[in-house]
Amino acid sequence: MATQISSSFFWKRTRMLMPRKNIVQLLLRHGADVHVQTPQFPPALQGAASKGQNEIVELLLDNGADIDAHDQQYPTALQSAVADCNKQLVESLLDKGASINAQGGFLPPPVNIASANGNRSILKLFLNRYMNAQVQGEILARALLVAAFHGRRRMVEFLIQNGADLNQQVQSSGTFLLPSGEILITALQAAAGGGHKAIIKLLINSGADIGASDHRSPTPLQAAVTGGHKDAIQLLLDNGAAVDDHNQHCPTAIQRAIINGDRRTVELLLCRGADANLQVGQLAPPLYIAIAMGHRGIVQLLLDHDTYVDTQCQGYGTALMRRCIDIILLSMPNQYSRRLDALMLESRRDRMAGSNFAN
Repeated sequence: MATQISSSFFWKRTRMLMPRKNIVQLLLRHGADVHVQTPQFPPALQGAASKGQNEIVELLLDNGADIDAHDQQYPTALQSAVADCNKQLVESLLDKGASINAQGGFLPPPVNIASANGNRSILKLFLNRYMNAQVQGEILARALLVAAFHGRRRMVEFLIQNGADLNQQVQSSGTFLLPSGEILITALQAAAGGGHKAIIKLLINSGADIGASDHRSPTPLQAAVTGGHKDAIQLLLDNGAAVDDHNQHCPTAIQRAIINGDRRTVELLLCRGADANLQVGQLAPPLYIAIAMGHRGIVQLLLDHDTYVDTQCQGYGTALMRRCIDIILLSMPNQYSRRLDALMLESRRDRMAGSNFAN
């Protein structure tokens, strides 16, 4: 027993004193499998990369470790190196052929990580290793989208100086979503969705299309309204953003503001000429939405701006308004429900009086 204790103590002391690289070399000489993975621990390569053990990473690669190995739980060695801002290891992995597109675990692709962290030196490594114009363009566009979303102004400036296409649509970006679940595919959309006023201004002054979108994504103005970023909304409107711009799948800015219950933004959009009667896609007109969601202040605001109470609404009809009111009446205290009913009746009476006077 005494011998066993002494032996155990000896090996513990040896492991403490022996450099880690030597231990790995010893294990490899005795047949250790570099690809083994357990539920509790990552493969050796990913583990070494995540701890910044550059020499051990080199040793494992020299002994057959898969440089791009990853799964749903663990990222690639390159992802880990970029996330740790380990430029030396990033350079070494690129020299050995690591892919900048391989992605595992919960980390985004390496380009996205470098851009989000504002790490220009690592991004330069990627650009210098991929001299093909198309590949470089894709790297720049993706990095620009990420930097704009995270508010990395210096990175945005660096990318613009290096020729990034401000209006290129990035279909596989990470993916960046608004709270509504909509995908952001241009840098200006991303900056607006994040509410980064300085970057919005920089992109617009550099030539970004203020109305850029596609059939699946919002315009920058719609993205800013969805995020509730009032300064960004004001800036975009001041630079000519179309207040009623929409497509088949994307609601207008004012519909979004009403869904958010954002009375100040609704008022701003109305002052800028937003059509309060416009029905888009699967959503009802603004007044219907405001009533259905119980935003009494916005209902009053819309009525004051000559919103048509009895206009037939495609797919909904005026009966929906009555149904919406019924739903609200069930959930509101009596004094509020009576006030809303009176508000609607008063609006109808005023319109009838105005019509009779005109005749």
